[in-house]
Amino acid sequence: MRGLGLVIAGVIFGLCAVAQAEQSRPVYVLQALEDDRIVTMNNARVSIHGVRLVGENADPSLYGEARQFIVKSFSGLPFVLQTEEFRKSGSLDNRYGDLQGRIITADGVWLEEALIAEGYGQWNAAPGFPMAFRQRLIMAEKKAAERKIGLWRQFAVLDANHPPKQYWNGQFIIAKGVVLDVYKGGSTTYLNFGEDWRTDFTAAISSSARKKFERGDWKLADLKSKSITIRGLVRFYNGPYLELEFPEQLEIEEATGEG
Repeated sequence: MRGLGLVIAGVIFGLCAVAQAEQSRPVYVLQALEDDRIVTMNNARVSIHGVRLVGENADPSLYGEARQFIVKSFSGLPFVLQTEEFRKSGSLDNRYGDLQGRIITADGVWLEEALIAEGYGQWNAAPGFPMAFRQRLIMAEKKAAERKIGLWRQFAVLDANHPPKQYWNGQFIIAKGVVLDVYKGGSTTYLNFGEDWRTDFTAAISSSARKKFERGDWKLADLKSKSITIRGLVRFYNGPYLELEFPEQLEIEEATGEG
């Protein structure tokens, strides 16, 4: 064990030197795994950022597999946290003080992308997540859904134009549909996916959040007749009701007509 410790210490020292000299990036080693964060041997807390991991209550077996996958991905070796683009977008850490970035394992794998690709989690619409990296996570998610692996054996994207008849109470969903109408009220803008807002699926954007979505000449009204995918926590309020707080929760596709 002592010899192994010396070998690992040597690897860490060498990688730290390379990181500092060539990339100016610290190198970390996993010490413990806590829910969706990694605690390192130098007591840093690193968020597994951009991923909504499968919950233990939702699927205990898959939850266990996901944790084993994470630990095995490190195999006791150092990892690099790439933070440059997250620093630029002002999302270097979260409200708990956890560091945020791309976790790159010793074999060059982006951990968050690998977790989504294996169906152990989904893109969680993290605010400020750099666009190029966000698109990679979304693509990994789509491929996992097509393969119906991991959580996608049970989870399905909802048809926003024809939502299932059930009671909603804070479930995380991904929904896709054509926006039939955009109504701008005094304090809220509503994206309506049906003819009757009292019973159909509605997405809502508050006036305070609206400025995050509308940039330049683009307005939320431009979403009418567009096919979009949205994600977040849905509740029941005159039908399924999802409040959008960040642009990252919304993906715009081409117009396809009514759903």
